[in-house]
Amino acid sequence: MSGKIIFTLLKKDLKGCLTNKNILVSFLIPIVFCFIYQNVFKDLGDEMGDYVLGMCAVFSIAISPTSILPVMIAEEKEKYTLRSLMMARVRGQEFLASKMIVCLLMTALDAAAVFFITGGDVKNFPVYTGAVLLASAGLCFLGALAGLLARDQASAGTIGAPLMLLTMLPPLFGGLSETLEKVSIAVPTTSFQTIYSGVTQSQELFTKGNLVALGVCALWIAAGYILFNLFYQRKGIDC
Repeated sequence: MSGKIIFTLLKKDLKGCLTNKNILVSFLIPIVFCFIYQNVFKDLGDEMGDYVLGMCAVFSIAISPTSILPVMIAEEKEKYTLRSLMMARVRGQEFLASKMIVCLLMTALDAAAVFFITGGDVKNFPVYTGAVLLASAGLCFLGALAGLLARDQASAGTIGAPLMLLTMLPPLFGGLSETLEKVSIAVPTTSFQTIYSGVTQSQELFTKGNLVALGVCALWIAAGYILFNLFYQRKGIDC
């Protein structure tokens, strides 16, 4: 991959995000809900703060890759810039690297805002940030595929909404039944909760549960990387 190409694409993508109202609204959703939940549950004690932190962090992890990233890619197709990039021999890895960096940056900013709004313990912030970025990276490829399959920004939103729910709901409702709990393990958002709660409670990273969570994220990243490159290089794709 060419660092110069990625840097050029990165500047373009950052500028595009700052001027796209749909992306900015999606970016603010976790922060807005965090403020709302903090006020609604403020009389329920410190434990509720931890719950709000975990819940809104899941929002941050799920929204950016499945809602913002597909719109970014679909916007390229809608303006026919994706076709130009492919004809200019911009590699799929370079194209996605730029989009992923922006997406992960937005996720990190969202998650950091949630952490400090809810009064998270500063000593846990490095582990929290690492778990957020790892889980988000696992979902970025899913969002990238959705963006390639979408015809325009509107259809990207239509595809992204169910993906967002499918990645957001398992960790929030996995405890309702044994079956849901087993299914939720396979989703990176649950991996975040497992890693973060495991480290903050037991102070150990390489527990059995955490290793499973790390493996889930690694599997999503590897499988997503392969699938994205296959779709990006596929001849005749409607770009």
